[in-house]
Amino acid sequence: MLWDALVLLHDSTAVAHSPWAIVGDFNQIMRTSNHSGFPHIIIDESGVNDMIAAMQEAEVFEAQSKGSPFTWWNNQEDNPISKKIDHSLINQAWGNSFPDSYAEYLEPDQSDHAPCLFRTPSHRSQIRKPFKFYHHVIDHPDYCETVRTAWQPDMIEGSNQYKLVRSMKCLKKELRRLNRTHFSGITRRVREQSAKVDILQRALLTSPDRPTAIEEHQEGEKLNKLRIAELKFYRQRSRVRWADVGNRNTNFYHKTVDQRMKKISLLGQHWVSKLTQQTTFREFWGIQICLLLLRM
Repeated sequence: MLWDALVLLHDSTAVAHSPWAIVGDFNQIMRTSNHSGFPHIIIDESGVNDMIAAMQEAEVFEAQSKGSPFTWWNNQEDNPISKKIDHSLINQAWGNSFPDSYAEYLEPDQSDHAPCLFRTPSHRSQIRKPFKFYHHVIDHPDYCETVRTAWQPDMIEGSNQYKLVRSMKCLKKELRRLNRTHFSGITRRVREQSAKVDILQRALLTSPDRPTAIEEHQEGEKLNKLRIAELKFYRQRSRVRWADVGNRNTNFYHKTVDQRMKKISLLGQHWVSKLTQQTTFREFWGIQICLLLLRM
């Protein structure tokens, strides 16, 4: 019997203390209002008491629901009848863990039963992204010390293979933290830092003074570093080393740039001040090329 199995599930397994839900066709109404003929005809209530008793003993109750009030119909033209014989039952642990969860009964389509979609709006499964080493992290002044501190295989007991695996896990955690703290949302950081430098430069052109000039140099240096990091990020993300191809001055590179230029419009231009070395200029020139290639 279904009801005996429901009670047994609650009494003799670890499920009783965990959030759980039972969704499906019980082939049984729970109350007279679950029948489309109510209150105009006499409803057969056989089995209702057994179901309620089993639910009470198993400590489960109906989940919130939306959609059609009935979940099944007899598919008859002369005497159509609809009932709610599909139910969604949950225990208290489920209600505490997912307080906004609910069952949504949809249109049956080709079936005589309405499909049930159980939703938990506030619960989003956390999919852990695989670790990816970003090249721009190497340029941060804390990179070497972070690696030196995290990589301590001699402090780990076990085989060499175990030491290697544990050391890599510790290092990945710290490199994630370093990237998240200083480079997450790199394009937004570049935009915000560029706006800050623009304000300082306008101030210097309006009423120049020594403190503003010093601050402009400092913030400009931060902006340059962020732009280099942005270039490396997009270059790595695109999986195509456009800057290296460009340095070799190939026809493929210039034809690609020409095709991209026909499809895009340049909406803004970033200016970089006080560039003295050719290699530094090439880094920033690459940013513009990289961004143009990505904006198709």
